[in-house]
Amino acid sequence: MIGRGAVNRVLLGTVGLALLGGGALLAVGDGSGLGRVGRAVPAWWSGRAAEGALLDRGGLARLRENGWWTPVVVVALALVLALCVRWFVAQVATSGPRWVGLRGAGLTLRRRAWERAMTSQAAAVDGVAHARVRLAGRPLRAAVTLVVEPEARPAEVVRRVAAGVVTDARRCAGVRALPTDVRVRVAGRRERRAR
Repeated sequence: MIGRGAVNRVLLGTVGLALLGGGALLAVGDGSGLGRVGRAVPAWWSGRAAEGALLDRGGLARLRENGWWTPVVVVALALVLALCVRWFVAQVATSGPRWVGLRGAGLTLRRRAWERAMTSQAAAVDGVAHARVRLAGRPLRAAVTLVVEPEARPAEVVRRVAAGVVTDARRCAGVRALPTDVRVRVAGRRERRAR
């Protein structure tokens, strides 16, 4: 199953490559060296742009006469770039380490294997119909999603999961705390949620 983080990274990479390609095309000049591709205007382009430049030199000069035009364009582009870089860093950072060091010299565990073990342990708790555990971030955080059976008491189920699954994971990793976010949904009643 492809995770949301992988999809985000693929989309970010695709957009980045498209922008890089477009910028490289603009950097080589007016496109006359590219043959018909560089000279022909696509059918979906506006009629005004097909007849000439989208913004002629006179219009650009009038905009530049306003003192705010150049700083606003530079700040807007810098802001867009900063947001894209922050998004990219967040995509890389939230995936977390692939291997997690356990208590003891040289003992490591694959993060996905640890998630699967915690998920199966949480699913075995009485009253849980379905469970999913994700480990991410530095320091490591656990995100537990529980779907409880309609007759179960969500607060009691969360207490059992915290006392069993989270405590075992913390003890195995040899850490004092494993910050955990628990989301609970009642099976068949999507509108009832507790956090």
